[in-house]
Amino acid sequence: MMWKYLTSFAAKVILVAMPHSLVSLAFSRAAHTTRHQMHNNNNLKRFSTLDPIAVDTSGETLASSFNPIGPPDSLSNLSVGQSIRSHGKNITRLSKTPDIYLVKDLIPAEDRQTLMYTAQSQGMKVAGTRQSEENTIRKNSYLTWIDPFSIMTTDEDDWRDASSVARDTIFKSRSCFAHTVMNDRMNNADMGVCFAEDLQVAKYDKDGRFDYHHDGYSRYLTVLSYLNGVGGTFFPFGGMSDELEGIDFTNEDEVSVLSFKRKLDKCGILIVGEEGSNAYLQSAFVKPKQVVQIEAGDAIAFYNYMPGGEKDLRLLHCSLPVPTEKWIATSWFRSDALTGPFAALKKAELWQSYESR
Repeated sequence: MMWKYLTSFAAKVILVAMPHSLVSLAFSRAAHTTRHQMHNNNNLKRFSTLDPIAVDTSGETLASSFNPIGPPDSLSNLSVGQSIRSHGKNITRLSKTPDIYLVKDLIPAEDRQTLMYTAQSQGMKVAGTRQSEENTIRKNSYLTWIDPFSIMTTDEDDWRDASSVARDTIFKSRSCFAHTVMNDRMNNADMGVCFAEDLQVAKYDKDGRFDYHHDGYSRYLTVLSYLNGVGGTFFPFGGMSDELEGIDFTNEDEVSVLSFKRKLDKCGILIVGEEGSNAYLQSAFVKPKQVVQIEAGDAIAFYNYMPGGEKDLRLLHCSLPVPTEKWIATSWFRSDALTGPFAALKKAELWQSYESR
């Protein structure tokens, strides 16, 4: 018992002596470790644990514009094609329904090299999905995860450098694209509302692909960065607001990419890089309405859930077979509380705190 009290006292002395920034990092690391344990034990709660509160969740008393799992107000107010400078980055809206954005130069060249080198050094596994361990929808692709709070080092400090890069990338991603409410909650390590996954780094060999899919699993926000300037991401429903009327994009039985494409001469948004658009336009299956050119270090951001917490199937997308090696890094932000069966209750609670600021 005495040892317990001495340990607690020593910890308090250390925290008092530490600079504020290091104390914050320590608590962030603790929350990150807790999240790892929850993930590894496959014990992530799929429901809200809120105590009953007297709120009106009908939507009438909630501001129609309040959507914590959507873009921040500064981005939500942009028109298609309009740009804004936010957190030192140039951000352009590519699509209104669904919300898709482009950010220029999110990851600088040296950091991109660090991520690719470290991914290869620590080993990459064949990419699979929860639905398909046999990789029927992914071919010639490999991935690994970089822990943003790793304290492991090698002789060349590759792990520590990559950890810092991953942490900075995740922080810049959420600063630019997460709603103010969600940023506040992540600053306070409120994992009951939202948290960031480790940074995923993926490599596609020539002809590598990832067929149509939704990011899902409570990943309400995806920020996908192009590390070597090769694109090939296609959103068939992107930028197609007029053509989407009458389709229930929360009902998987009603949404078919193939039947949608058959009705139109052109549809969707195609992201291309240094490989050029001809690498994809030669296919009879890809006739985009809009082609967006990216460069190495650029990223796209998109929001995978409806304001009510249902999957937004307008964000189905794919990585087309690439003509050359492709590297990407993905930051995912999750909210079990706002994408689960009690999403309306949690949203009402967040709205109350947001209004009372």
